[in-house]
Amino acid sequence: MDGIGDAGAQAAAQGAMPWLPPTGKLALEALRKLDRPLLAWAPDFQACCFDFAAYQAQFADEGRSPLEQQIAALPPRRGWKLERMWAPDADSDDAHGDAYEKASVTIGGHRLHPRDLDTYAALAYEYAGLAEEDDFSAPEDATDLDDLTGDLDTALAWAAAGVCVLQPSLPHPFHDVLLYL
Repeated sequence: MDGIGDAGAQAAAQGAMPWLPPTGKLALEALRKLDRPLLAWAPDFQACCFDFAAYQAQFADEGRSPLEQQIAALPPRRGWKLERMWAPDADSDDAHGDAYEKASVTIGGHRLHPRDLDTYAALAYEYAGLAEEDDFSAPEDATDLDDLTGDLDTALAWAAAGVCVLQPSLPHPFHDVLLYL
């Protein structure tokens, strides 16, 4: 797999989220174990409008890729809110931990709630060898994916499974923005 590919980059440049067909073994397993799609809703456009160009202006000194420049040229879009399923942590109460465990299933040898998108992402970073990075970015001395350690095929499979779990919750084609709340 080489990222989102030409069709995905073209869709992104036109303002649409690239859609991944659920063909991978891990994505199909996750979808089979999904009890229902994630809840997603789009508030009133004016109440929740996301302007990528204004957002990116904060990082002007970092430069933008050609794809980011094309996306920044798009008009402001409605920001969607998405149901969030959080894995229990030290601050979670017993009721949250019990409910999460009760709804958890085994996917790809890992026990997780099938709607917990953060866990799909965390596993992708872990398999890619990036779990130790504070900001989950490539190591500073890495100039190419070949410089990264880890099992990139498995990492991409976990990332794709998370995207495939997300997609049934959104209209196709998706031209808006998912807000991370």
